[in-house]
Amino acid sequence: MKHALLLLASLAATGTAHAQVKGLPSASDYSEGQSTTSRNTGFGIKGGLSYSDLQGSGTSIFANRDQLKTFHAGLYGQYGFTHFASVQVEALYSRKGFQSTATATGNQQDNRLDYLAVPVLFVGNITETLSFHLGPQVSVLTSARSGNTDLDVSQSGYHRFDFGGVAGAEARLGPARLGVRYDLSFANLYKDGAALTYNGQPLSSLVTDANIRNSVLQVYLGIGIAH
Repeated sequence: MKHALLLLASLAATGTAHAQVKGLPSASDYSEGQSTTSRNTGFGIKGGLSYSDLQGSGTSIFANRDQLKTFHAGLYGQYGFTHFASVQVEALYSRKGFQSTATATGNQQDNRLDYLAVPVLFVGNITETLSFHLGPQVSVLTSARSGNTDLDVSQSGYHRFDFGGVAGAEARLGPARLGVRYDLSFANLYKDGAALTYNGQPLSSLVTDANIRNSVLQVYLGIGIAH
């Protein structure tokens, strides 16, 4: 996370210098001629790395849990109200999950959860090239995989719907944007009393403490298609 923040700060400083010296578009130079009074209006594509893990008091049932390094990708649309404030809505394919050690085999394996996520974010421009993002997110679990085994989402013990909060910062230079974001679920991942399985093998415990939630750090690159 430290390296991502340093990269973000470096890009923001570079973008400001270029915008001042070369007249390149900055975060406030968006969509000249739009009907809105703000230039922060447009849409594009985005994608990047995700560092996913679990949070909550119930995570102690997982042996040797570790982060899952994975990815996310999708579309965004932004509408500006003023030169400072805008709202951004995204549709993302977001893979979450974690790594753990299966009790039956002792092997480390990936536990992957694929979501369709829709964050609705307030965007505030701190400078001409740097902005902060904050807002809610709703997600639908579309598939789940434990080790080499695909799970039936409706019978796997996972909650199908998830909701949470997103906070992050973004730097822009012309049509490109580089951002870092933290995504935390407020809803429990598992249903009470759900039986856990890994790679087709039953875990020796049930979910007795359902306080287990998704937690993801994302680093992404976006490209504006239309402004």
